[in-house]
Amino acid sequence: MTTGKAVLAIRSGRPPGAPANRLRIWWTGIALLIAGGLFLQAGFAGAMLSGSAFALGAHKLTASILIAATLVSSLVATVSLRRIENGTRFGVTLLVLALALALQFAVGKLSANGANLLWLHVPLGVALVGLAAHAIRGARRLSAHDRMN
Repeated sequence: MTTGKAVLAIRSGRPPGAPANRLRIWWTGIALLIAGGLFLQAGFAGAMLSGSAFALGAHKLTASILIAATLVSSLVATVSLRRIENGTRFGVTLLVLALALALQFAVGKLSANGANLLWLHVPLGVALVGLAAHAIRGARRLSAHDRMN
């Protein structure tokens, strides 16, 4: 009796799970980079609170890069992983993370302009780290199974 993986391997000429393993490693790396960027943001926030002059510009620049990178990653993941089990879910997780980052950016900008919103900005930053961890788990759950077969 043949398994679905063996049939898929014969059809594609590749060992079962090889492309998905590479995808899983690639997307896990991207999710880890996004999470690392969030920790970098926390470091810049601490430097701002300590009075370092460079930290405000670095915090703002890193936030913009994180939003753009996460949004682009979510779109690429949603399109390229649509046939991979858990791929669409992972893409949506990245999209939610990008939207939450944009909200965080807006709240931070309002706080910098004098609005009393640090009470929201700080806990939202902590929640973003949790959401990034969820994205890492989602990347690790990308399956070797093609949903279309």
